[in-house]
Amino acid sequence: MWAQRVLTLEECIDIALQSNLSIKRAKNQAEIAKAQYTQSKFNFLPSLSASARHNWFEGLAFDQTSGSLVNTTTLGGGGSVGAGLTIFDGFSNIYGMQRAKANSEAAEEAVKGSILSTQTSIVAAFLQVITTKENLKMQQETLELLNGQLDREAKRESAGVGNMEQVYNFRSQIAQQQLTIVNLSNNLETAKLTLLQLLLLDPTEEYSFEGITVNDAELEEEIEAYGEVYTKSLEVSPSVRSAELSLEASEKAMKIEKFNWMPSISMNAGYGTTWSSNLRNPNDGSVLDLSTQFETNAAKSASLNMTIPLFNNFRNRTNLQTSKIQVLNSQLALEQAKNDLTNQVQQAYLNLVNAKTTFVAAKQSKVNLDQSFQFSQTRYENGTIDFVTYLTSLVNKNRGDLELIRSKYLILLRQFILDIYKGELMEPSTN
Repeated sequence: MWAQRVLTLEECIDIALQSNLSIKRAKNQAEIAKAQYTQSKFNFLPSLSASARHNWFEGLAFDQTSGSLVNTTTLGGGGSVGAGLTIFDGFSNIYGMQRAKANSEAAEEAVKGSILSTQTSIVAAFLQVITTKENLKMQQETLELLNGQLDREAKRESAGVGNMEQVYNFRSQIAQQQLTIVNLSNNLETAKLTLLQLLLLDPTEEYSFEGITVNDAELEEEIEAYGEVYTKSLEVSPSVRSAELSLEASEKAMKIEKFNWMPSISMNAGYGTTWSSNLRNPNDGSVLDLSTQFETNAAKSASLNMTIPLFNNFRNRTNLQTSKIQVLNSQLALEQAKNDLTNQVQQAYLNLVNAKTTFVAAKQSKVNLDQSFQFSQTRYENGTIDFVTYLTSLVNKNRGDLELIRSKYLILLRQFILDIYKGELMEPSTN
């Protein structure tokens, strides 16, 4: 039998960042955007082309020697090379390169945003597993306590100093506790399955998850001022940065459309030659040699061209209007990204403050409830209180224990999420 593989939170995050499909898609899009940015640089280079052709013709043709039409088969062909260079295109290449650069950087920020989202999901799912696991452990300890009390009460009843009612009361409470444990065990398996699915791991294999140890002093540390937290989050926020770069790309696209009315200047040069089986020497009427034809029929060309757009059915006007609206939409998207970040950081910060406050109260409550339970247990064993009073004290103690556990892990969860927004959570492994 294979031993269980134990995973820590850091390992879970590392696995998720390497296997998450959303991150992989975002990286693929970033590679596409990077290639497009590289191509925008190559657009400044001249273009080169070469061509070759071979012709076959059979039919009537005019024969220069006899001065009449003859039925003939003609072979012909040729080849050429050419080069072209855009000297000025209304700044389209320049702004196009700047737009492609902004799009490439925005795609990289989208990868970071996907990583942030994945980290948040893994942290929440992992802590759900650990919290449920701790709750289950606590309920099992309570079951052991009840079993001990049942054993004691059964012995007292056998000795004639107890009664069967108390025995049945403990048996009933133990049955309820066992049901609670079964439900918690099911919840734990569900939480594990959710986490394994996020990690894209095989749920049929055995995994266990290592809890997070932290001392009370760390849990009670003061939080950074909200202004500092928000400033850090704004500086590193992938969603805000991506929105800023998308706005920059939209502005460059608008400039391209704005200058489309300008003339374009280009330069072309070419060299080519042709040959034909019908081409003859004018002196003796013999067919010219192939190498001689290439030399004789060589053609060279060069040109400087200017194209002025006069009217294109208002397409430039429409495209410019559209690009302006795209800029406005990008500005709104940036504003929305900042608003979303503000709301998220405010909520995460408040949740952490509340979790710390709850922890302090739960810690003090647990001390009092433990003392109360010890006192009730002693009095019950001495026969000065009834079972209902004892059971109420035990339930209150369990609730106090659970509330303390929850408050501890809530602090960890809220702190992790806040660290994610600040860009301080661990980076994916490069191994």
